[in-house]
Amino acid sequence: MYDTVIIGGGASGIFSAINAARRGKSVLLCERLSRVGKKILSTGNGRCNISNQNITQERYHGTSPLFSASALTSFSAYDTVSFFESIGLSVCEGENGKLYPKSLQATSVLDLMRLELARLGVSETVDCFIKKIEKIKEGFKLTSEDNRVFSAKKVILATGGKAAPSMGTDGNGYALVSCLGHTIIKPFPSLVQVKTQPPMRALKGVKHHGEITVYIDNKPKRTESGEILFTDYGVSGPPVFNLSRFASKGITDGRDVTFKLNLFPEFSEDSLSSFLKERRRTLPHLTGENFLCGLLPKLLAREVLKISKSDKDLPRFLTALPLTVTGVMPWANAQVTAGGIATNEVNPKTMESLLVPGLFFCGEVLDIDGDCGGYNLQWAWSSAYVAAQNI
Repeated sequence: MYDTVIIGGGASGIFSAINAARRGKSVLLCERLSRVGKKILSTGNGRCNISNQNITQERYHGTSPLFSASALTSFSAYDTVSFFESIGLSVCEGENGKLYPKSLQATSVLDLMRLELARLGVSETVDCFIKKIEKIKEGFKLTSEDNRVFSAKKVILATGGKAAPSMGTDGNGYALVSCLGHTIIKPFPSLVQVKTQPPMRALKGVKHHGEITVYIDNKPKRTESGEILFTDYGVSGPPVFNLSRFASKGITDGRDVTFKLNLFPEFSEDSLSSFLKERRRTLPHLTGENFLCGLLPKLLAREVLKISKSDKDLPRFLTALPLTVTGVMPWANAQVTAGGIATNEVNPKTMESLLVPGLFFCGEVLDIDGDCGGYNLQWAWSSAYVAAQNI
């Protein structure tokens, strides 16, 4: 019997295994794919954005987002940097406080974590899909799809959510704990591209730095700024990703969701109107679709002029271009799962189930999700650390 069996060999699973083994526990790490850590390799566009210098509570969401506060305090971004440096990984800072391996390669992160697993004597079993957890007198009995049986005094569930199912995260962890009485908050995709109407297919590939506000039932919910990427189905880019969980939740709940794009965030509507009037006066030869040349990408300028139809309406559309949100791209495109195991059934100071003693959770399987920019990996490290310290 192992002291601890960890189900799921992603970021939080590996990290909880390392920290449990550092405490002298015998640990078995079970992964359903042919190797552990596959999803880590795709994070941060292959660079692995391991955390962010600007970790704040406002960057986390869920039914009870304050649930994350205790773990994030117990194991901070500073602690993350210290840990990775302790295993040989140098860390550097990028834009907006993002923290990366100095090599800018996710493989460096995974390689050094796996070397630490080996150094600590953590047992690994891959191609191992756990289909059942049973509470027994001594702890837990776990049965795999191919009928292998494992026993453990404690179990840490680190199966992830439903985002990126090709990485082995198809929501199977929810089924495992539902059978033990836990409530699942309906999962929906987050950090994902958004589909809009009109889709403006002519703008596919066009990028512009601006500001986006998401409206739910005509009420502003949140505003983000950054590089907006237009696609043949809608919009993408970092600000869209950070608003996608609100759009996704709104659509899931059957509410009206709208994006309003401010293409000139440095202007108010009135000041932009004055600027454009002066531009008309001083540059009278710029007519028709050429009027916005030099201010916006040509294709974007053409599309906005087509929608606005008159000089009077132009400032309004340039500062609040409306796009009706019709949905988000599917789970295969999503980076993160919103929703998951209800946090009111979990002790935030230990990550232990309040329903099943000895069962712990960490990472994306819980109803906590973060913004784009290293916040979700920090949640993985923090929650895994807390779980491992309390087994």
